[in-house]
Amino acid sequence: PIVAPADCVSWAYLKIEEALRWSRLPMTALQRVADLGCSPGGAAQALLNRGLVVTGIDPAAVDPRVAAHPHFTHLRMRAKDVRRREFRKTKWLVADINAAPDYTLTAVEEIVTHPQVNIRGLLLTLKLSDWKLVQEVPQYIERIRSWGYEEVRAQQLPHFGQEICIAALRKKVSRQRGRRISKSPNVDR
Repeated sequence: PIVAPADCVSWAYLKIEEALRWSRLPMTALQRVADLGCSPGGAAQALLNRGLVVTGIDPAAVDPRVAAHPHFTHLRMRAKDVRRREFRKTKWLVADINAAPDYTLTAVEEIVTHPQVNIRGLLLTLKLSDWKLVQEVPQYIERIRSWGYEEVRAQQLPHFGQEICIAALRKKVSRQRGRRISKSPNVDR
């Protein structure tokens, strides 16, 4: 069970906590995370509580409790309007954009495929306005793999309602011998 703190700013806190526990992405304190669709700040709050440095991206306002956190930066704009250099030090990207899956995937793709950006892992919420979109999930997974993410999983989680969570991770490559190193758990394909 996931218990939200008394000062939880939104339901997204529970959603991201559930997604992080399910995905087991190896995020560690002080790593940089971009949070697309961050308003009002529930997911950012959960990430901050884990010690991460969060850049929230959303044209809407963020709760003052989140905005005041020293490890939070709010870029009050759409993801497509953010200069790609803002993502150079970012290791993780989470997205919970209130839009169709193709819009969310296009916004993420434009960031992670930029040559100056090296995002290690993704945690995406895709809104399924119609349950028929579940049939498209294999294509969504293949699209994400085409960006260089070898380990991609999708799951409908209890706090997600009519949404699906996708976790993706690039495998690390050892610079010494070009060997692949994977510390991540086994991943469903």
